[in-house]
Amino acid sequence: MTLLLRNLQKSVDFNFKKMRTDIMTLRRILRIERYDVAVICMDDNQVKELNRLYRGHDTSTDVLSFPAHENLAPGRLPDPWSDMADLGDVFLGMSYIQRKCEEQKGDMDVLIPVTVIHGFCHLIGYKHETDAQWKQMYKRELQIIKEFNKVTGEELVKGPLTSKPPDH
Repeated sequence: MTLLLRNLQKSVDFNFKKMRTDIMTLRRILRIERYDVAVICMDDNQVKELNRLYRGHDTSTDVLSFPAHENLAPGRLPDPWSDMADLGDVFLGMSYIQRKCEEQKGDMDVLIPVTVIHGFCHLIGYKHETDAQWKQMYKRELQIIKEFNKVTGEELVKGPLTSKPPDH
């Protein structure tokens, strides 16, 4: 189905073509090619406004996910042939991601797909509101990263990038 990929910000330069390729690879790994998904790149002000409106947090962030199916069991996909073959939307805070790269002396080409993986996991039912949920989600993210590295020959990360993330 459809991948809607849009860059609505101008403050951060990144390799849009590589991002599209990486997202298509992640869709294959997660077996979500039959679903509509949107990935929207935004600046700090745009992401901060979404975060304030929908989560009550008046701060920017790296990723916000809005699942189309709120009650999916983790990793369980909805019927792709139903009327609702949409997984939802992922909004990337590109300025936030860039700052994170600078702080960690990282690379945007590494952190963008890792951030998208986190967003996609939220679309397919993973949450991190409790320690048990966080461990389950983190384990799945590392599996996806390992598969991505194997498929692409790249090396996103070998181990954890960060400790327990804040709520998204």
